[in-house]
Amino acid sequence: MNIKSLLLGSAAALVAVSGARAADAIIAAEPEPVEYVRVCDAFGTGYFYIPGTETCLRIHGYLRYDVGAGELFAVTSATGDETYFKRARFSFRTSTASETEMGTLRTYTELRFQ
Repeated sequence: MNIKSLLLGSAAALVAVSGARAADAIIAAEPEPVEYVRVCDAFGTGYFYIPGTETCLRIHGYLRYDVGAGELFAVTSATGDETYFKRARFSFRTSTASETEMGTLRTYTELRFQ
């Protein structure tokens, strides 16, 4: 009798706990608003607004890689087996623009590697 009441009590407790969890409301978390990058057409193509400011930024540049082969008499080694060349060039530029009381303020930076 003691085991029977223990099993029935355990089953009743398990059902009560399961029912209590089912009664809880499911609260879905609201997604935070996303601030997308806005296009800035006031200063030309390629500019976008820096988030949280009214300053426009443009990132541009280029990468160049040259490979050549042939008889390069001025570049060959003492053994004469270097008959090719390779060269790389990289430029990274940023431009910013914003309106001030005195007019448009512009900045330019450029990094060159060769």
